Amino acid sequence: MSVVAARTATAQTWEARRDCSLSFSERKWVFLATAAWLAAIAIAFSYFGAWPVLPFTGLELALLWWALRQIDATAEDFERITLEAERLTIETRRGTLLQRHTFHPYWAQLQFDQPPGQQQHRLLIRSHGKEVEVGRWLSEEQKRTLGNELKKNLGALRPERTL
Repeated sequence: MSVVAARTATAQTWEARRDCSLSFSERKWVFLATAAWLAAIAIAFSYFGAWPVLPFTGLELALLWWALRQIDATAEDFERITLEAERLTIETRRGTLLQRHTFHPYWAQLQFDQPPGQQQHRLLIRSHGKEVEVGRWLSEEQKRTLGNELKKNLGALRPERTL
C-alpha cells in the first residue's frame, strides 16, 4: 500500500491506493496463457483416456476467472483525505461504493486506538458524534506517519487564541 501526499496553494491531500502488480491487460494475458496451458494438458490426458480431467480443468479456469474479476472490481479502490482551510473531506471507494465524509478541520480529532482482541490499530477521525476510519490498507508504521502528518496539519489550521 502506498500513500501519496500532494500540496497545493489551498489544500493538502493524502491518497492511499492498493498495490496492484498486474494491469487489466496483463491479467487478461495471464488468464489466456494459463487457459491455453491447462487446455493442452487436459486434451493430452483425454487423448490417453483420462477424460475426467476436462471438468476439473474447466473448474480451475472458472475459479481463476472469478479471482481475476474480483481483483478487477477492487483495483481502483482508494482513500483520499483532502484538508482545506474550512473543510476536511474523506473520500473512500470500495468497488462501486463511493463514500464522502466532511468535517470542519477545527473540530476534527484524531484517535489512534487498538480495539480489544485485535492486533491492528485504527486511525479514526471524529467530530460531533461522527467518526470515520482511515488508512485501513496501511501498515502500522504508515498509519502512525499519516496520523502525525494529519495532526500537525490540523493543528496548523487552528487560529491562535489570545487572552
